[in-house]
Amino acid sequence: MQVHQFQVSYVAEQDRLLVRMNSTAGDEQGLWLTRRLMLDLFPHLDKAVHELSLSDPQTVGHDGAAEGAVRAHQQAETLGQSDFQTPYQEASPDAGGPLLVTAAHYQLLNKHEMSLRFDEACQGQTETRTVEIHMVSETALALLHVLRLGLQASGWGISGAHPQDTPLALPGQGAMEADTSDWDAFALAERPKYLN
Repeated sequence: MQVHQFQVSYVAEQDRLLVRMNSTAGDEQGLWLTRRLMLDLFPHLDKAVHELSLSDPQTVGHDGAAEGAVRAHQQAETLGQSDFQTPYQEASPDAGGPLLVTAAHYQLLNKHEMSLRFDEACQGQTETRTVEIHMVSETALALLHVLRLGLQASGWGISGAHPQDTPLALPGQGAMEADTSDWDAFALAERPKYLN
């Protein structure tokens, strides 16, 4: 499935996350994600997404010492450019309804792409239902962000689900260390604002 949009919401009555994805072809697939599954999946998914390189990398400092900081900044800028305002467009849902995900698998395809496969294998079911999605790094980063927001709403306390637990923050967020020197003045300066 080639994902066009996705939406993550916490459904308190069922104590599960509902992920809805639509494709450019107008199909929709839903996934129910339980706390048990996310306890195992989210830390691994977080690590895998942060290993991906953005499609349009910027140059790193000549000594390479700031590579991690540059990567975090690039990811934050990519999130800042992502469209989280456009409402989710309803599509034709899968006839079988959302998958109750019992297993998830991810694979880094190359430096810029990953594949995620979700399986539903429940007792009494004769066949395993599966959905596989391919994403470029920017889409994977946006998915991780909305999953993090869903996890925060759930109150499950999953490590890495809170921004303070992860080095990635949206532009303008994040804490600086209290002990700074004159060399840090540039890092503390207010970022320029662009109107376009």
